[in-house]
Amino acid sequence: GRVGGRYGGGAQRDVDEFGRERRGRPHQRKPYERPSRGGYRGGGHGGHGRGDGGQAGQADEPQDVESRLSSLIVKVGDRNAPTLQNNLEALSVVLEKDYAAHEVTVLQTFRQCVLELPWRVTVYATLAGLLNAKSSGMGAKVVALMHAVLRRELAAGNWSAVKVLMRFFALLVGTNAISAGSLLAMLDVFLDPAAGAPPSAQSSCYVFIAMSTLLWAGRSLRDAAPAELDARLQAATQYVQRLGEATQGSNLTTVFHDAPPKGPNGLAALLDVLRAVAADGWRIDAVVAPNALFTADFAAATQHELPPLELPAGLAPGAFRTPPEYVQL
Repeated sequence: GRVGGRYGGGAQRDVDEFGRERRGRPHQRKPYERPSRGGYRGGGHGGHGRGDGGQAGQADEPQDVESRLSSLIVKVGDRNAPTLQNNLEALSVVLEKDYAAHEVTVLQTFRQCVLELPWRVTVYATLAGLLNAKSSGMGAKVVALMHAVLRRELAAGNWSAVKVLMRFFALLVGTNAISAGSLLAMLDVFLDPAAGAPPSAQSSCYVFIAMSTLLWAGRSLRDAAPAELDARLQAATQYVQRLGEATQGSNLTTVFHDAPPKGPNGLAALLDVLRAVAADGWRIDAVVAPNALFTADFAAATQHELPPLELPAGLAPGAFRTPPEYVQL
């Protein structure tokens, strides 16, 4: 932006990285639109140093835009408050403007951020909801991509990724990008095989995924489908009871911070937490929930249908993840 302000013609504007007005640092262009530095070097070519360097700068401009878009998506969750709401809104405007020309870059970066920055999943689910509210077509592409990634990771038995992706879809319910019914159907894929079945590594893995998803989906499901939420919680409870001795005295802090609960049964520890959170209206003060800041934006958003999930076939018993002495959510 400084380069654009220094060399560009016309009135100078003072904007931040999202193109918003600010004071003290004049810009003419958003940083991701600024010319490549190569286009302004080599003063022997005349003018402002253009010539061959200017042509190279013009050729590099799409890559510069894509690099800037990726950087903005990655960094949007760096600061939780008080700028997160404004930054999410500004980034959604930027992405809406540039999505058509840089769809692959936007989608690939979004996928990588959800998988590699899971502690920011609430931020990226909110961003997906804002994109969907602005453009149902753009929202459909994001939802379809992440569902395809979920199917791939599920088929491979990559349970850490499956857990994070299910959390992402749980949070999408709160943005109105998918319906409560769609998420409930996804949960049933994991809970139904364990119904009435003897405990096993496979069933415990599936129930763990469902229970960890309920923790993030509880508030939205409580409002949209309370009876169905209670039924899924009861199904998980029945499995844990069959699994053996229940853990007593666990709390939300021990679960979120990976502290060992008092007992050998990690699923029972998670069940204790689910019951405590449910009794408190599914409120989790330890989790930043930026989607609550955009309730009005999400109200008229389009909901997208999801194709059915399929559990993996042919995985060895040792390929299933079960929480032994502690639970990591």
